[in-house]
Amino acid sequence: MKKFMRYVSLAAVLSLMVTSCTVYHPQAVDIPLINHSGDTRVDASVSMSAWITPDVMNLNATVSHGFNDWLAGQVHVNYGGDNYYGQVAPGYYLPLGSKSVLEAYVGYGYGGVNREDDDDSKNYNDGTPNRKSSEFFGHYHLPFVQFNLGWHDLANSHLDIGFGFKAGAFLPDYEYHAYDESGAEIMSKREIYNNSNILLEPQVMLRVGGEKVKVSLKAGFAILSDFMNDEAKGMIYDFVTASLGLTYSL
Repeated sequence: MKKFMRYVSLAAVLSLMVTSCTVYHPQAVDIPLINHSGDTRVDASVSMSAWITPDVMNLNATVSHGFNDWLAGQVHVNYGGDNYYGQVAPGYYLPLGSKSVLEAYVGYGYGGVNREDDDDSKNYNDGTPNRKSSEFFGHYHLPFVQFNLGWHDLANSHLDIGFGFKAGAFLPDYEYHAYDESGAEIMSKREIYNNSNILLEPQVMLRVGGEKVKVSLKAGFAILSDFMNDEAKGMIYDFVTASLGLTYSL
């Protein structure tokens, strides 16, 4: 119990100190459950991501399509002002009866962040307001595979339920720089993070509504292997993302 409380206390302190150094958050990608040729899903949502407290908010869009009786494809993008992500993924779908379906995708994602923090609390000699106190920037590559299993058109086509699991290689290149009152970089505070990680990202999805338009609720969770080894050099990632949106079936 003491060890657990120590970790909780440390996490709370770090969340206040380094919230701006979030290198990754689970993506609010739609679990489409494509089940026939010509099946098209368009999903738009708003998401919040958190480590201890919410610190990233994004707008998300996903388009998925069934090209024939087995081939599917998906494109996803999201944007949060100072962070962005996009992925493309061709895939295979297999109906398992009239209501259930299995999907498998192989994809590539690319994302990053560019964030500056200002500090106007000091009395600068030249009177310059809002001098940049720190900046955090970088990008990452994410080749991945994802498997989805779900049930569609339940309760007279009013309900869809899906589960997804993504596994990939998180390949980051991030830098953190801090500056003093004169604008000079404080070299002792510079951080560079480019360690490769194994990413595991489970996801759950619920859609409720009409035959063509449904409200979508999603939650995703992420595990990055290098962060479990305490080698992230003061940077963090968000464990969980929750989203609310609408899905259109065309």
